[in-house]
Amino acid sequence: MRRTKELASQMGIDVAWNCAISLRPLEEGTDDSFRMIGYEDWDVNARLPHGVDDVRRHLEEVDNVPLLVSLYTDVNKKTAADMVNVFQEYNDTVLSVGLSHLSGNQEIFSRADIAIGVDVLAEDISFNNIDTNIHALNNLQPHEIAFVTSISAHSSVFNLHRTATCHFVEIIRIGRVCLEAATSGASFALSGNLSFSIFILLCPCTAATAVPMVPTLGSFMYAQVLLPLIGLSMASTDDAKDFMTRVPPKNDPAVKYSPRSNMRPYLSMLLRAAIPAIIPQFFYLIVLGELMWEFDSPFVKDFCLDGDKSEYRKPPIASIIRCEALRDYSGPAVQSAGTISLAALAICTCVASASYVFRTESIRSEPPWKRNHLWLGTLALSFVLIAIYMALVLEEGSMTTLSWYFYLLFLVAPFGCLYFCEAVKKMDQRHEKRAVMMRRLQFETRLGMWSPKESTHMGDGMSNNRRENTSPMV
Repeated sequence: MRRTKELASQMGIDVAWNCAISLRPLEEGTDDSFRMIGYEDWDVNARLPHGVDDVRRHLEEVDNVPLLVSLYTDVNKKTAADMVNVFQEYNDTVLSVGLSHLSGNQEIFSRADIAIGVDVLAEDISFNNIDTNIHALNNLQPHEIAFVTSISAHSSVFNLHRTATCHFVEIIRIGRVCLEAATSGASFALSGNLSFSIFILLCPCTAATAVPMVPTLGSFMYAQVLLPLIGLSMASTDDAKDFMTRVPPKNDPAVKYSPRSNMRPYLSMLLRAAIPAIIPQFFYLIVLGELMWEFDSPFVKDFCLDGDKSEYRKPPIASIIRCEALRDYSGPAVQSAGTISLAALAICTCVASASYVFRTESIRSEPPWKRNHLWLGTLALSFVLIAIYMALVLEEGSMTTLSWYFYLLFLVAPFGCLYFCEAVKKMDQRHEKRAVMMRRLQFETRLGMWSPKESTHMGDGMSNNRRENTSPMV
C-alpha cells in the first residue's frame, strides 16, 4: 500500500485518511511488509474491508461505500478481475485501462464493459536499425510486436500509443456528450409523436360541428420527415457548460424512488407535448369560420343564419362553426382548415425543439443555436418544407382571406409553446440539481463519513437478502 499511495499521490488521487481499500486479505498472526506504519490501527478505526471476499461481505451487510473509494491497493490480475465483477454486480459500468502487451490484462479487458489498451512497445522499441533482409530468429519485427499486443488487446475498444493517453478524458467526454445528445433527440421525437397523438385525439372533441380532416400527406411529412430530421440533428449537440463535472446517475434497478418522483418525468413530457397539440385546435376554429364565409357563403346564408339572409354581412364565427349543417360538410374550407391546423402543430413542435436540445439547461444560459449549428439549419429546412406543403395543398386564396389577428396568433403561438416548455424544464432543472448534488455527495463519500444505505432499508425478499435503497430524490 505504501508504494501504491505514493504513486497515487503523484497522479493527483486523494490519499488522505480512509481513502483506499486493500485487496490483500488480512491473515492474523502473519507479518505483511507492504503495510504502512500504523496501518493496523488505521484499519481498526476505519473498519476498512480487506480482500475481495471482505469487500463483498461489506457490500451485503453494511453499505456500498467500498464502491465509492478512489483507490485500491495490493492489486494483482486476479483481484482486479474479481473487482470488475463486483462493480458489475452492483450495476456499475467499468472502464478498464491497461498495457496491451501484458497477457495478464486480457481477462480484465474481457470482463470490463469498455476496455482501452495502451501500447508502449510501439514507441519504446526502435526498428530503424533492423535489417529487414536478415531473417534471424532473434530479430524482433514490427509486425510481431503489433501481433502480440493485438492478442491481449482484442477485447479493447481502443489500443492507443503512450503519447495518446492524454485523450482518455476526451474520449469519455465525447461518449457522454453523444449519449446525452441522443437522449435529447429521442425525447424530442417521442414528445413530437405524443403531441400528434393528442392532436388526433382532440379532433373529435372540437367545438365545431365539422370534425377536422387530418391530411394524410401532412401526417406523413410530420411523423416521418420533420421529427426524425430534427431529432437526428440534435445528436450533434456540443456539451453544455460544466458538463463533465456532473455525476451521471447509476443504472441500479435496486434504487427505488417515491411514486411522485417516478411520475414527474412522464408528467413533464405530457405537459410539454400537450400545448403544441391544443393550440392548433383553436386555429382550426378561426380558420374554419373565416374560410366558410369566403368559399361558401351561400351555404352559410342558407343553412347557418337566421333572419334576413339577403343581408350581406359577415356573421360571427361562433354561429358558423356551430352550424348543424356542417356535420356532413366536406368542402374546401374544412380541408384547408385541417391543413392549416396541422401546419400550426408542425411549426409549434419545431420551435419547441429548442427546449429539447439541452435536457435541463435553459436556452438563455445555453443557446442551442450556438451549440448545434446543424439543428439550426435543420430547423430552417423544416420551415421551408412546411411552407412548400401549405403552398401545394391549400386552396388558392386561403391565407390571403384570413384576418390580421390570425397571423398575430399564428406568429406568437410557437413562442408561447417554447416559453411553456422552458417553464416546465425549469421545474425539472430544480429537481435535477438536487439529484446531481446527491450523486456528487455519494461519489465523494469516504468510509466513516456517511453511509448511503444507512437510511431507510427495505428487503427485497430475494435469496441473497440484499437491501434496496429508497430515496426521495430525483
